[in-house]
Amino acid sequence: MTRLHSQIGCLGQYNAELVLKNIEANTRITDLGARQRALEELARVTGERDVQRVAAEQNAQEVEEQIVELQRLRTALEQKETEILQKVVTVVTLSGTLQEKGKALEEEVVIQNVEAALREKENSLSSLEEAARIQREEAQKSIVGKYSKFRSSWILLFRS
Repeated sequence: MTRLHSQIGCLGQYNAELVLKNIEANTRITDLGARQRALEELARVTGERDVQRVAAEQNAQEVEEQIVELQRLRTALEQKETEILQKVVTVVTLSGTLQEKGKALEEEVVIQNVEAALREKENSLSSLEEAARIQREEAQKSIVGKYSKFRSSWILLFRS
């Protein structure tokens, strides 16, 4: 019985050790469960972060593509602006040339009008000269006729 008692004491001590180990195991299981939950939470957060990182990388790629497109559009716009400025310079130059040609044309029209008026005056003068010549000839004929009559009268007077 002492032996039995000693075995019961050993079994009691062994049982106490097993209970302590069981408590320790349960504590470890609880700790492992908490760690597992923490790891799962960390994995979830990491997954969300990875999704956000992928989305951010996609956004960054889209922004880079938009920047390239904007630069292309800016270059095209600058080329159009240069073309427009060249056209404006051409229009201004042509406008100046057109004004000069317009003035020259106005001067030419004035000269043509003056020349036409001069031709009219020359034609009028020619007509007047012709009329004067005809009147002069008629006057000369009239004078010659009167002179002849006068001379004939004179001659007849001298003879008588």
